[in-house]
Amino acid sequence: MKKKITTNPLWGGRFTGAATKSVQDYTSSIDVDKRLYKEDIAGSLAYALGLKEAKIISAKDYSKISKGLKSILKEIESGKFQWDKSLEDVHMNIESALIKKAGNSAKKLHTGRSRNDQISTDLRLHLDSVIKNILNLINQAQLSIAEKAKVHSEDIMPGFTHMQIAQPVTLGHHLLSWFEMLERDFSRFSETKERMSVMPLGSAALAGSRFRVDREKLAKRLDFNSTSNNSMDAVSDRDFVIEFTANSSILGIHLSRICEELVIWSSSQFNYVQLSDEFCTGSSIMPQKKNPDVAELIRGGSSKTIASLMGLLSLMKNQPLSYNRDMQEDKEFIFSASDYCTSSLELFSHMISDMIVNTERMKADCNMGQITATDLADYLVERDMPFRKAHEVVGKIVKHAESKNLQIFELPINELQKFTKVISNDVKNYLDPHEAIKARNLKGGTAPSQVKKQVTRALKLIKNRK
Repeated sequence: MKKKITTNPLWGGRFTGAATKSVQDYTSSIDVDKRLYKEDIAGSLAYALGLKEAKIISAKDYSKISKGLKSILKEIESGKFQWDKSLEDVHMNIESALIKKAGNSAKKLHTGRSRNDQISTDLRLHLDSVIKNILNLINQAQLSIAEKAKVHSEDIMPGFTHMQIAQPVTLGHHLLSWFEMLERDFSRFSETKERMSVMPLGSAALAGSRFRVDREKLAKRLDFNSTSNNSMDAVSDRDFVIEFTANSSILGIHLSRICEELVIWSSSQFNYVQLSDEFCTGSSIMPQKKNPDVAELIRGGSSKTIASLMGLLSLMKNQPLSYNRDMQEDKEFIFSASDYCTSSLELFSHMISDMIVNTERMKADCNMGQITATDLADYLVERDMPFRKAHEVVGKIVKHAESKNLQIFELPINELQKFTKVISNDVKNYLDPHEAIKARNLKGGTAPSQVKKQVTRALKLIKNRK
């Protein structure tokens, strides 16, 4: 005998027929949104207390609801809770279970509340928790970078533009550029966390509620900074979700760029760094291979954050006010972006901490690529030659050196003087990469003295956040 398909008992009063199983399966979101159970229960507990304080439900009703919700929370966390697809989502699954535990008292919980303001509240609570975790993980990643930069504040390496050797820098300076990327990410996530701390509860479906629940008190209970000003906007706003995924995609791009450098640096051709075995794998056919798989997967996984952002923008771009069922599709984008950020940041921190640097190879590469050509131009400028003229003269010197398969610092002084008489023996300090970096002593420059100041600043910044 076929099992009869019934309408959802929580909203089916208006319907005489039931959706087919295929429709129920298609409209169900429980497999995705059950991750929000903690936030859903926390919101319901606070809302039930608000109903009691407004004398909309009795103290006895509140007690039954509170005990029932706490019991359901334990069941979910122990793995005993049975999720039912026919009940569509996390809200209805929990409410249905509560009715079984608390009877008619549970049926009063939804008074003045809609799934529309409920899910918006759940998402804000969830992302608040996620962002707190991401901020802590960014902080840890920055600490790993700053500590490594402190060790290598004086070690020189080539700086690159267009993937060509450009000018000498210190490794500490290069590492701190990664720190600054993550610092902007920290700032963006922090600002989003503050901006989204607006409680939608009390907006109901779209028009607000006639029941006098104290929204300000409810907001404080749930750690929101304020309450929404417009009920239609409150239930249909997903700006905070888009903003979160935008932040995630920028963070993903930063991690991808850094990991791209780690992949290049750990290659045999560069041999600048050695990544720990913990973050590498071998080849199924080539016994000698040590592949930087974690760095590659962080780099590749960043595409998921970009896809999530594009997905959410596409989802929201043509929705009329106020709530539409399309918004059910936002959860997978949110969870995909947040999962990438948390797992990648955690691995990234350890990968940087355990990374071994080949400072000798980096130093040796500073003897290639005519790396102090700009410093030679600066030398000429300091002797009253206009910069554009100096640029032209040095260009000719470089061409001459390369025709002899030499670096400019290998040319004898008398040969350099053939291009301009202003050159004298003191030019050697300008052509030495170690001396060249010391001269770039402005704030933000690569001079070891400046790098040490920036490391101190970075470590102080991290310490003050804890």
